[in-house]
Amino acid sequence: MNSNKRQSNIMVSKNPVIRSIDSSTIVLIVERGAFHYDKFVLKDTILSFYPDTENSINKDTLASYHTYSTQKVSKTERNQLIKKILESDFFNLKDTYNNQASCNSMLTITLSLGNKHKKILCDDFKRDCPMLLQYLESEIIRLHGYKLKRIFLPG
Repeated sequence: MNSNKRQSNIMVSKNPVIRSIDSSTIVLIVERGAFHYDKFVLKDTILSFYPDTENSINKDTLASYHTYSTQKVSKTERNQLIKKILESDFFNLKDTYNNQASCNSMLTITLSLGNKHKKILCDDFKRDCPMLLQYLESEIIRLHGYKLKRIFLPG
């Protein structure tokens, strides 16, 4: 193995069955709907924000919401996030959480870890959406550090 391209493994459990994951295989995608239509992508320790380029509202006053940006996340923070995801049994959640409300704001979480892959869609990020997914959205925003929290529309 090339010493410049070391792969690190994450210990995600101290249980008797120790699971480790090659960190270079980690991809977590958080996509927001309604007003935002943007996404955050965590690959290993690089967290990128991809703004919506078509549905741009208030581009002047909300410039940070319309600008691509990246942030380096510490390995410790990344490991804590992955540990929380795995301990919360993410891969056994349903693929879709529907909501019958007329005014929804979609949230999609996609996770790839090694050979495991799962995409979960919530019609609304608050109503009938598992707390873990709500936590992942807020934690990714916190880790990104640009305070790109959800903006709520009146109504």
